[in-house]
Amino acid sequence: MAEPYRLNRWLVYTEDSVPSTQIWLRERITKLSSRAVVIARVQTSGRGRMGKHWESPPGGLYFSFLLKPSPPAAHASCVSLFAALVLTQLLRKQGIQALVKWPNDVIVDGKKIAGLIAEAGSFPESWFVLGIGVNLTEPPFVPDRKFLPAGAWSEFGEPPEAAELLKQFLFKFDSSWTGEEESPINDVLEELNGVLWRKGEKVYLSGANESFSGIVTGIDSDGSLVLLTDSGTQRFNSGEVTAVPEERR
Repeated sequence: MAEPYRLNRWLVYTEDSVPSTQIWLRERITKLSSRAVVIARVQTSGRGRMGKHWESPPGGLYFSFLLKPSPPAAHASCVSLFAALVLTQLLRKQGIQALVKWPNDVIVDGKKIAGLIAEAGSFPESWFVLGIGVNLTEPPFVPDRKFLPAGAWSEFGEPPEAAELLKQFLFKFDSSWTGEEESPINDVLEELNGVLWRKGEKVYLSGANESFSGIVTGIDSDGSLVLLTDSGTQRFNSGEVTAVPEERR
């Protein structure tokens, strides 16, 4: 491991290969200060939400960051949405029409370009870790066809170097969320809803025990997804969203 370097308020550790940047940080919770970041060239056991495997071949940006203490519980779920918006803004700055797929993916032209996973705990102290993977030059293989196909930044524009994108992300993250006692999406909720995947369209939402369908009306201030269902307006704070085939809408 190379000596860490500082980017604004962040201390960045660089690794060539790790099982997972999430695991790397969690194993060092007590040794690291808040705003520690680890970036790896390769992850051998990267994972996404709901235990999904996330392939991490060379040529992508794979990193996680640590916040101590964890943001308030009411705001923690909004951090990944906010981070997804920051990535979307960086893609759109290049003219790439990226969208945020609730709760934590970035989509371009129906393909998943980036995924995020958040974890938090209170032992041995309060902590929050957000992991982010961005496909820059090579889309990973996605064997399960019920999920969106993977894509890469390079399919839609010239991708930045991983280290440069990390720098851009961290600086924009800091400049857009200045107070960790506040929800990070408070000031960007309108913009977030403006780039929301499938807004105004019918989707399926599958949870642990039941599934719903409804029209996406937006994201609420607490980060929940708002659907207009046959039973009326309902809000959901977890679940997997999939598109309804056009012939069934």
